[in-house]
Amino acid sequence: MPLLWISLSFLAGIVLASLVFLPAWAWALIALGFLLLFFFLRNSQFVTRHSSLAAYPFIILLPVVLFLGSAYHQFRQPTIDAFHIAFYNDREYELLITGSLAEPPDYRDKYTNLKLNVEAVDTGDGDLPVSGAILVRVPPNEMYEYGERIRVRGLLKTPPENEEFSYRDYLARQGVYAYMSNAEATRLPGSGGNALFIPVYYLKERLLENTYRLFPDPEASLFAGILFGVDTGLPKKLQDAFKNTGTAHIIAISGFNIAIIAGLFFSIFKSLLRDERLGAFVAVVFVFLYAFLVGGDPAVVRAAFMGDVSLFARQVGRRNAGMNTLAFVALIMALINPLTLWDVGFQLSFLATLGLILYAEPFSNYTASLIAKLTREDTGAVVRIVNENIILTLAAQVMTIPIMAYYFNRISLISFVANPFILPVQPVVMVLGGLAVFVSLFVYPLGQTLAWIVWGFASYTIRVVEFFDRVPNGVIVLGDVPGWAVVAFYAALLAVTLNWSAIQGWFKSAASSIRAVALTAAFALVFACMVLFWTASAKSGDGRFHVVFLEAGSADAVLIQTPEGRKDPRQRRGERLRPFG
Repeated sequence: MPLLWISLSFLAGIVLASLVFLPAWAWALIALGFLLLFFFLRNSQFVTRHSSLAAYPFIILLPVVLFLGSAYHQFRQPTIDAFHIAFYNDREYELLITGSLAEPPDYRDKYTNLKLNVEAVDTGDGDLPVSGAILVRVPPNEMYEYGERIRVRGLLKTPPENEEFSYRDYLARQGVYAYMSNAEATRLPGSGGNALFIPVYYLKERLLENTYRLFPDPEASLFAGILFGVDTGLPKKLQDAFKNTGTAHIIAISGFNIAIIAGLFFSIFKSLLRDERLGAFVAVVFVFLYAFLVGGDPAVVRAAFMGDVSLFARQVGRRNAGMNTLAFVALIMALINPLTLWDVGFQLSFLATLGLILYAEPFSNYTASLIAKLTREDTGAVVRIVNENIILTLAAQVMTIPIMAYYFNRISLISFVANPFILPVQPVVMVLGGLAVFVSLFVYPLGQTLAWIVWGFASYTIRVVEFFDRVPNGVIVLGDVPGWAVVAFYAALLAVTLNWSAIQGWFKSAASSIRAVALTAAFALVFACMVLFWTASAKSGDGRFHVVFLEAGSADAVLIQTPEGRKDPRQRRGERLRPFG
């Protein structure tokens, strides 16, 4: 448990530094003061009089760790001076910037995004050596390679932000503080990439090319998203269908995806190898090999860590061990990049893995006991299927739904139904699809044969998603969800979860006196929830803006329905209609 609280204290310190600005030396000085206080109190009568402090002396060190986290956050902030490229933002003239591609290009229909590690900037007086990274948007239809040295010309700007989305914060989490929206690019000789990743990215490009040779679209783009995290080829309508049905984790290499898939592969390897620990080890190796193969970018590495944490927690079988490991992994990621804590992908990965640690085993045990009560036959196979395809997803979704409602202002009710239909075939899609693409590099006809077999499973995935996307009221569109409500929900949920045994004991001791009141309150609560749910469903829109022209006697009228479902009747000249003629 000390590891858990130390990790959480350090993470809390990072958050504190984002709210209260002090220089790194000031935070470090405060931490030093608490450290001296710790040495002073360690052998004092104050500690010996308090049994909790005597039993857990590390508690006194938690403020030290907290303020060290704050100091580290400030220490890692970039110094924007004449030697940092962001110093030259928002000039009225074009700049010449030289750098190398820090990652493979992001190809889009109308443009290509290039992330450059900057070497020099020319403001008109020759090249000046600078550091930092920039994001450059160049015209499409030009191919680039990782590590290639490029010189770009254009206006360098501070990344934009608005009330709905801060592109500035999004890029800052990737170490990018400057943005060139319309640039001219010129290739230069030499390479500035990591020699280890050059062949990896080259292999990834070849695998992507073969993916589109083996499969037709949209199945090819689905495989590209599942296997390599490249989902830009999917049609916008299909991407929206995955989002609406709560199955978008399928087409992105995320912690949510890998945590569930890692659990499924653990079951497969455990059955094949007849050894639980060996199966877990092979699954961990598979996850990291997969992360390395698809490029090893921070999002993929984070997802791999989270997926392996879920495997470790299940293997150890102790919730405390899983929570300690999860908190420590979050600490490592924050040490690599403190701004990771504000990344939506990290938050979803962390919460999904926490859900698996806290709820997978209790949900599985409850399912097994429930099925055992319903039938006297051997239900081991049924329980295993239900656990792998439903319970794992439910355990992860319990923790991710509130944060998704906060960021995306919608809740997908249909996801609880859609995921059990889709997840069972995903191991086949990943394993057989990946095998088909890899084998095609060496023996194309054999890879094509495997592709014909697995194509049906990918097509099934798409058809199921499209089917559930058409279910009415499958998505509840919300307004702005306040942050305090999300924090309060998680605090209440964790308080109940971590103290469930005590709560059960209290209810049992007081059952005779409160049973009638509790049952009445429960029925009232269920009824109220049903009324609220159906009211929200009736009022919720389908996420689209509708304008309906009506005949209203001698005048025309227009009925406007917002994406949230609110209706606004107006006459043709713009006046709002009265409710009763």
